[in-house]
Amino acid sequence: MKKNVFISILVVLLCSFVLSCTINNETLFEKDFVFVKGATIEGAIQAEGYTESPGFVAGRTVTIADFYMCDHEVTQKEFAQYYEGYEYRINENEKAIGDNYPAYDVNWFDALIYCNNRSIAEGRTPCYTISGSKNPKDWGKIPKSDDWKSWEDWVNVECDFSANGYRLPTHREWEYAARGGNGLEGYQFQYAGSDNLDEVAVWNTDVVSEIQTKKPNGLGIYDLCGNLDEWTFQRFGGKENILYAGGYYFIKQPEVFAFSWHYTGCIAVSPALRNRQLGFRVVCTAD
Repeated sequence: MKKNVFISILVVLLCSFVLSCTINNETLFEKDFVFVKGATIEGAIQAEGYTESPGFVAGRTVTIADFYMCDHEVTQKEFAQYYEGYEYRINENEKAIGDNYPAYDVNWFDALIYCNNRSIAEGRTPCYTISGSKNPKDWGKIPKSDDWKSWEDWVNVECDFSANGYRLPTHREWEYAARGGNGLEGYQFQYAGSDNLDEVAVWNTDVVSEIQTKKPNGLGIYDLCGNLDEWTFQRFGGKENILYAGGYYFIKQPEVFAFSWHYTGCIAVSPALRNRQLGFRVVCTAD
């Protein structure tokens, strides 16, 4: 009898320990990430507010799966941790350098490397495959902006959206999250989380800001307007990629942040481009 009681207690303690570890691991992962409940959007956005969009339009059905989005743009500290040889390349203004500032001067190819390196380091399944390999060390040199022929393998990257590793959001995931998710049924703000640009965006300045200095949107995600333009995993014409957000450098032009403008005039640029306005954030597909 005593033996059975002892075994039962041991089993309970073991289960509690395993559960605790699982919860701690989830907490560790989710502390900087926001769960975004997906939805199927049929046709154009049916809600009040700013509803004009290139991604959600009449005659098209879009399904967004559940995912996690980082609540901030990838920081310089985070980027340096998973990108060998990275230095804060833009240093003409020391106010824009530091662990809590977003990583900028990074191109689309840099972002792919970061995502897979971080996934591998954290024991997650990498999302991206280039030239048959998920290991960025096998991908060769990053293409140069003036050498389109060297892009072929990189722009033909395959993405496993079922993997639990880190990746760039698609442009529809980005827009969906910026608009607050919720099946796009709630009021559609002019900007990401507010009709007042100053509440949610760093803008009208000549230097990038630290992350999370403004209010988040309704999901608790920061800087979806302002600060940096953000890369998405969305090729345009095979040689360009789509940026979102409207960076800090748009001076006295708040209309560029409005969803009615920005989502219909989203920026398509060379994936090899680097400058001080370009950064990114990561997402993970929900299990």
